[in-house]
Amino acid sequence: MNIQLPPSASEFEHNPSSMHELSALLGNIGADVAFLKVLPKNANDKNQIYIASDFGVIFDLFDVTLSERGESTSETKDRSAPGKRIPEAVFNDFAWLRRDRTEVKARRVKAIIYTQYPEARLSGLQTIDGSMPPSLSVNFTKLNPDAKRLLVLARLARGKCVGLVCVDMSPGFEAEIKELPGFERAPACKRLTIEQNRSAELEARLASVVGKQLRGCRLDAFGQTLPFSGTQVCGYTLEHALGIVPNSNKDGDLFGIELKTHTKPKVTLFTPEPDGGVYAKDFTTFMKTYGYLDADGDYRVTGLHRANEVCSKSGLTLQVRECRQDSDGAVCAYPYNPKTPLTPKLDSIDVALVGPKGEVAASWSLERLMNCWGAKHNEVVYLTASKNTNPNVNEHAQGYEHLVTFGEKVMWCRDTTAEKLLNAINSGVIYLDPAPKLHATDPAKNKRRAQWRVNDITKAAHALYQHVEFRQIITTENMIQFRTQPDMQKTAPTQSILFPDVEVEMEEVNVKI
Repeated sequence: MNIQLPPSASEFEHNPSSMHELSALLGNIGADVAFLKVLPKNANDKNQIYIASDFGVIFDLFDVTLSERGESTSETKDRSAPGKRIPEAVFNDFAWLRRDRTEVKARRVKAIIYTQYPEARLSGLQTIDGSMPPSLSVNFTKLNPDAKRLLVLARLARGKCVGLVCVDMSPGFEAEIKELPGFERAPACKRLTIEQNRSAELEARLASVVGKQLRGCRLDAFGQTLPFSGTQVCGYTLEHALGIVPNSNKDGDLFGIELKTHTKPKVTLFTPEPDGGVYAKDFTTFMKTYGYLDADGDYRVTGLHRANEVCSKSGLTLQVRECRQDSDGAVCAYPYNPKTPLTPKLDSIDVALVGPKGEVAASWSLERLMNCWGAKHNEVVYLTASKNTNPNVNEHAQGYEHLVTFGEKVMWCRDTTAEKLLNAINSGVIYLDPAPKLHATDPAKNKRRAQWRVNDITKAAHALYQHVEFRQIITTENMIQFRTQPDMQKTAPTQSILFPDVEVEMEEVNVKI
């Protein structure tokens, strides 16, 4: 087939001869999973590129920010009916890959979700310099109606997406594509897995850290050691021990894996504020209506709020809801149904605190919650930690007030979804423990705090992640011992030990999301 490509733009098109060659290419740029889709004739930048009927295949893989494009106004110019809200997921880090292996950042690649079909379509394909893979243009599809194209969206650490297009594919390569497994959410789309051994690399780094007493400290922006004794001492001390400079990675990760330290079983997962209800419209009215006066004359709203249970302190009930219009055009709220697909109702779900008269005191849009929980948290290591007073008088005087020790048993979690988050809230695994304050005289001292928590992360993890395992990290000292005792080498473990039934005691949790 004679494919007509502009010579100046062909740098974006790739032509691997086999799946092995494509895997090697993606492995070299750091990808561990790739989404592969053979494109139909009409898939181009003008028509938008159909991805799948289930938006979750994008949300589960890549770091995206969910928002709304507003309401549709035309049935002829838009796939949505007039008045229908259209969600979209913007890739937070997307680049197109050139043939020379360099990357070009894209301006605003996004998946637009049409809930009534349902379907997700890729849009906004241009790079920051105005270029794009020409094989995705409407001109290309007109000139080459029979051309076969393969869209590849590769996932790198923390949900970064690198895209490329394969053209002029050989019959053998096409056959290999067909043999790949499909995604559970989108069986027609193929999944390519590339082993990166990131977990093994992190485990080797942790082996030199766990089981040791470390002075409470942190690294400054220049990599210099500073004493630290605040509430985040465990997290900062771990980052220091692993050489992670604060703010160089916004969540203190290594090899694209989240690291979270623990000293108690209770975990605060995230703290997004409500973006709807009385709270969002008038914070003062919310506090005075549902709060109580403390000894200082300040209004507070507290109490444990679990789904579908009235909180005795606030009188509010936490609900996961599906809001839809009835035949008269009125919006009615229905209980969340975890058994129905999420994509068709993506524009109708919220989580609300409902008052005794049915009024919405505060609510969180699905966008607000999902943007705190997604693909960048798809691999997380929870480390137990303990902190004790540093007995060394001189070090204590210098600011090293604590000694921190990380446990050798860690909890390794993989793969989370938006559905898991909603189901955990709806079932009461995740609960709301608010702590806002309305100061009596000084608005500058008001506090807005919405804490979404679990009582025991070792139990809750099974609801939040697809895969949960406990590993025994073999410390550097133990590894040396195994190597120097020949009789033990036959039985000494050479990789992580799985502890499915182990119970881990925690004293405090400092989770950063």
